[in-house]
Amino acid sequence: MQNVEISLPGGLPVGDQWCRSAWLRPVTGHEEEFLLQEGRLLPAAMRVTHLITRCLLRLGPVEPVGAEMVRRLSVGDREALLLHLRHLTLGERISCLLACPQCGKKMDLDLQIQELLLPPYAHAGRLHETEISDGDKCYRVVFRPPSGEDQEAAVGLAAQSVDSAAELLLRRCIEQVTAADGETVSDLPEAILQELPKKMAELDPQAEMLLDLTCPECNAGFIVPFDAGDYVCRELAVQEREFYREVHALSFHYHWNEDAILGLSRRKRQIYLDLLADELARGGRSG
Repeated sequence: MQNVEISLPGGLPVGDQWCRSAWLRPVTGHEEEFLLQEGRLLPAAMRVTHLITRCLLRLGPVEPVGAEMVRRLSVGDREALLLHLRHLTLGERISCLLACPQCGKKMDLDLQIQELLLPPYAHAGRLHETEISDGDKCYRVVFRPPSGEDQEAAVGLAAQSVDSAAELLLRRCIEQVTAADGETVSDLPEAILQELPKKMAELDPQAEMLLDLTCPECNAGFIVPFDAGDYVCRELAVQEREFYREVHALSFHYHWNEDAILGLSRRKRQIYLDLLADELARGGRSG
């Protein structure tokens, strides 16, 4: 099974090092079964944490990597890891089917993963600061980009109110707000709630991928967000019956146990299934 080293766009501190190097392995049948079973019942952020933890072999000097560290990764780093996982497991090309919001016509869209991945950011550091004005008042805000842990913390509230969940996530990322006179501000002004998400997006652009598209039918332009976590998990979670039919076929003809078959990547499993189909079509015997 091919393991690869990739560079995260953001990274995180490990001891006195700032780490961006990560080692991944492809998704196997074990992860596909997880997505079909217990993973299907988890909120999206938690599902992503579990999927990445299973396939992330090393992060900087840390090996193995636990879920706690995966939760600490920025949203952009987690999106990048999912795109790399998708590339390792299913290849570079992504095919999507979209509907134009203007005329409603269906349109095919082919994406290349390398076009979606951003290079490492120029900045490196856990905390950042910015100044935000609210009328004649100016505030200094010390903050960090949202992480997987922040997303998971906001899950419960999101079911009741998306706006409240977004505000909770924002507040978790703020370390300190001070006024011009140096006094600490506890009640966040509306200007900070409105402007800080934009600053965060600038620092972690991989976190929100926006596709700028033009409809070939009506020539209308529109922007579509691409959520790697949602797309990759749905793509990997094939139909349950079809998944177990594939496992059954390999077990029946090759006499492998289930654990051995689930340990194969989807690509390798498909190669064996294609070879088996060719053999059966020629009237050959397996086993």
